[in-house]
Amino acid sequence: MSEIYTNYANVIETQQKANKDIIDRVSNYKRIANQENTTSIEMEIEDKIKNIKGFNNQLKDSYSNNKAPSYIFPEELERRQQAIQKLILDTEEIEKSYKSAKKAKYSYKGSKDDYQPTEEMKSMSNQQLMQYQKEKINEQDAKLDDIAMDVKKGRVLAKEAGTILKEQNKQLDQLQDDIDRLDSRFQKGIKRFENYVAKQQGCCIIIVLIIELVIAFLTWFILSG
Repeated sequence: MSEIYTNYANVIETQQKANKDIIDRVSNYKRIANQENTTSIEMEIEDKIKNIKGFNNQLKDSYSNNKAPSYIFPEELERRQQAIQKLILDTEEIEKSYKSAKKAKYSYKGSKDDYQPTEEMKSMSNQQLMQYQKEKINEQDAKLDDIAMDVKKGRVLAKEAGTILKEQNKQLDQLQDDIDRLDSRFQKGIKRFENYVAKQQGCCIIIVLIIELVIAFLTWFILSG
């Protein structure tokens, strides 16, 4: 769990790569949907989407305000929360595109699945249906292209964030070193001061003893005279 916080940039980049992989798989699925049996491909895509969504939700929960580590500043926490929410929305859009492509495939083929032709599609000829499906696929591809572009931008931002975090950690380490050195000097100064005070106290005692001896001698001298 700690890796989610300490290697945040790498975690986000990994999720973005997973989204990009699904985009490629969905695009390929659309190209072959009406040409061959795609059951295994559908199961693979759906399983990967499920895993991505599960980890996205784990990220969201880990970075909730009451669970995130206290050492993450509020501004940085908000930025990470926004990045995670963007990941979640991207995955949802990819899933919608996949489901739409799957629905178009089985509706067109007249499958017994839950996917049924719309009223608009029922009145179309085969040629019109093919054109309709092509237009829908083009629309979905355009959305996927937009998401893919966002993923690329996100990966760049994640790398930049990682660089900034490394620099901040370096500065914090340097600050801690400075504090340690200052504390060491302070402790040495206190020790020297204590030694000085101890020496001064010793000198005072010697002076008092000398004075007492002088007084005693003078008293003896006067009395003896």
